[in-house]
Amino acid sequence: MESNHSKKTMLAAVCLGLGLSYSPQVFAVGGSVTGDSESPALTEVQQQTKRITGVVSDHTGPVIGASVKVKGTSNGVATDFDGNFSLQAAVGQTLVVSYVGYLPKEIVVTATQNVYNITIEEDRQMLNEVVVVGYGTMKKSDLSGSSISIGEDALRGSVITSLDQSLQGHATGVTAVTTSGAPGSSSAIRVRGIGSINANQEPLYVIDGVIVQTGGQSGADFGLGDRLGNGKVSTISPLSTLNPNDIVSMEILKDASATAIYGAQGANGVVLITTKRGKAGEAKFSYDGMFAVNRQMKRLDMMNLREYSEYYQDFVNNGWIMKSQANPNYSDASILGKGTNWQDAVFQTALQHSHQISAQGGTDAVRYYVSGNFMNQEGTIIGSEFTRYSVRTNLDAQLKPWLKLGLSATFSNTKDDLTKADGTEGVISYSLTTLPDIPIYDIWGNYYTEAREGYTNPNPVALANYNQYTLERRKLTGNIFAEVSFLSNLVWHAELGYDISGSNAETWEPSVDLGGWQKPANQDHW
Repeated sequence: MESNHSKKTMLAAVCLGLGLSYSPQVFAVGGSVTGDSESPALTEVQQQTKRITGVVSDHTGPVIGASVKVKGTSNGVATDFDGNFSLQAAVGQTLVVSYVGYLPKEIVVTATQNVYNITIEEDRQMLNEVVVVGYGTMKKSDLSGSSISIGEDALRGSVITSLDQSLQGHATGVTAVTTSGAPGSSSAIRVRGIGSINANQEPLYVIDGVIVQTGGQSGADFGLGDRLGNGKVSTISPLSTLNPNDIVSMEILKDASATAIYGAQGANGVVLITTKRGKAGEAKFSYDGMFAVNRQMKRLDMMNLREYSEYYQDFVNNGWIMKSQANPNYSDASILGKGTNWQDAVFQTALQHSHQISAQGGTDAVRYYVSGNFMNQEGTIIGSEFTRYSVRTNLDAQLKPWLKLGLSATFSNTKDDLTKADGTEGVISYSLTTLPDIPIYDIWGNYYTEAREGYTNPNPVALANYNQYTLERRKLTGNIFAEVSFLSNLVWHAELGYDISGSNAETWEPSVDLGGWQKPANQDHW
C-alpha cells in the first residue's frame, strides 16, 4: 500500500490510537500530500490562524457566559466563570462579543496581538425602554418578572389575519402552532407550557386594559355541531375578529406574577396588547395594504389512473381478484391516461388582501386615532373564505392639568365560509380515496359520481361546493377611563371596559342526487 500522508498526519493517527491528545495545526484539504512536503494552501492557513485568548468584563467585573464568535462563521465559544475565552481565529477576522442586555462589540484580529481584554457596556436604551405590565407601564430595567416585548416593526412584515398568529416566530419561549390551514383559523398558543390535558391552555388576552373574552374555538362551540368534521378541535380563531394592524406593541407576561393581577385567568400567561393612539400635530392620513398568495405546495403522492390500473391488475394476476369479476377497464394500463387528480381538484391558489385607512392627530389637549380595515382571505380548499370589516376609534382628552379622559372602541364584523375539510367524511379524506378513473363532471357538465361494490364515495368537489357552512360574528370592545393626578407621582386610574359579542351559524345541505350518492332532503340549521 502506497503511503502518501505527511508526518504530522501519521503522528496524529498514532496519538489517537494510543489514547493520547494531540493538538494539530489547521489542515487544508485540497488534494493529496505526499512525502514531507506540504501544500502552499496548508502553509498559508497555518500562518494566518492563531489562538486568541482574553477576558470579557463589564464595569463590575468578569462576565460569565458571554458569546465570543468569529463574525460570519460558526466558530464561537462562551466565557467561563472568570470571563476567560480561547478560540482559533485568522488575522483580519472580526470577533463579535455579545451578551443579553449589553451592546455587541467587534474587535479585528491583528497579527501582533494574541490576548484581548474586552469591556462591554450595558444597552441603556433597552433598559430604559417602557413596557406595559398589568398595573400600567414601567422601565424594563425595573421589571423583575419574565416578559417578552414585540414591537410594531416586528409585526408589520407578517402576513397574518388574527392576533394569535402574530406571535409565531416573534416571541422567545412561546409556542405558536397553527391548528388548521383554513382561512382565519386559530393558533395554539402556549406561554407557560402544557399544564393540563383537558383544561384550556390558551393565555389571557388583554387589549388596552380590557380582558377579551375569546369564547369558543370549534364549530361545536358556535352551534355547527360536528359539521366541520373536527369535533371540539380548535380551528376557529376567536381573535380573528380583531384587526392586528391597529397594534403598536405586545407584552407577554410569562411568570406566576401575572396571576397576582388577573387571578386564575392568568395562569397560562397574559398577552397585553396596546393599540395605536393619536399624537399631537396636524392630521396624518395613511394607507396600509397587503396582498398575498397562498398555495398548498405539497401533495400526498397518490397513484394516478395508469398506476392504479397496474396495481389493480397485479391483484388479478395473483388471484386475489377473480378474473371473471375483474373490472375490464383496468386490463390494459398502456391505453389509459393520468385520470383525475382529486387533490388538485379540491385545492386552489388562494388570494389574500387587506386594506386599511387611518387618521391620527390632534392638539396637546385632545388627540385622536381612527382607522377602518377590510380583509379578505380565500381558503386553499374550494368553497372556504374569510372576510372581516373593522373600525377603531381611540380618543384622549387632557381636560385639566390634573384630569385626563379617554376612550377606546372597536367594532368588527366577520364572516367565515367554512368547509367540512376534516374527518373521515371530509373533503380532504374523499380527495385521497376517490378513484382516479371517476371524472369530476359528466358529459352534460353536472357533477359525477359512481357507486361500485364496496365503494360509495361522493364527489369531493360537489361536496365542497354544495354544502354551505357560514359563521358570522360581531364584536364590540373597548373602554372608557379617567385619570386624576393628585401628586406628580400619584395617579388614580378608573376604567370601565366592555366586550360585547354575538354570532350566528348557518348550515345548508341541499338534496343531492349524483347517481351513486344521494341525499333525499334538504337540511338547514341556524
